[in-house]
Amino acid sequence: MTTKDKGFADRKQSSFVQRAQSDFTTVAWVLIPVAVGINVIGGTLTNVLRIPLYLDMIGTILLALLAGPYVAVVGGLLTNVVLSFTASPTLLPFGLVQAAVALAVGFLAVRGWFRIQEEKGYLKLVGVALVITLIAVVVSAPIVVLVFGGVTGGPTSVVTGVFLATGQELITSVLATQFLIEPVDKTASVFIAYFIAKSVPERYRPSFGQKSIS
Repeated sequence: MTTKDKGFADRKQSSFVQRAQSDFTTVAWVLIPVAVGINVIGGTLTNVLRIPLYLDMIGTILLALLAGPYVAVVGGLLTNVVLSFTASPTLLPFGLVQAAVALAVGFLAVRGWFRIQEEKGYLKLVGVALVITLIAVVVSAPIVVLVFGGVTGGPTSVVTGVFLATGQELITSVLATQFLIEPVDKTASVFIAYFIAKSVPERYRPSFGQKSIS
């Protein structure tokens, strides 16, 4: 067993409180506003430029890779609080999506999905993107339909409107929009976050990030 595997083996045997305490290091607290800033910039740009993508989770995924899932949950929730003021109040409930994705990425990171030794290993990143796409759709679709009636006012609502105009039901239109946009958005976000994390010298990463990335 490698040192990285042993580190995560010890983590699996510890309690939730112990894991959270080990994740929230000084470096992790410093990284939270950085991640929030990356998310806000991405989310604001797509909203202002009316691009039918989100790009507001790159920082959350990056934080999950470097500092662990619990730190990333905090960063993700704070992101949508900030975006609700700077971009649109409708983004606040989608903090739940940020939290779910943060936990999923952290879970997969512990299991080695971001330890890549050869080119075909990048297929694992595609797998991560597909997993969090499914999670994002499952969590966000009910919010879009039940809270906003299918229209959030964001760029993706234009795509939903197109499906509605073709005579599709509301839930079908929302799901079709999500499955059209989310795979592209999450694949781009995962790869960007991974390469940013990978570029950070190992000695400067938090303990979690030293074991999760290769």
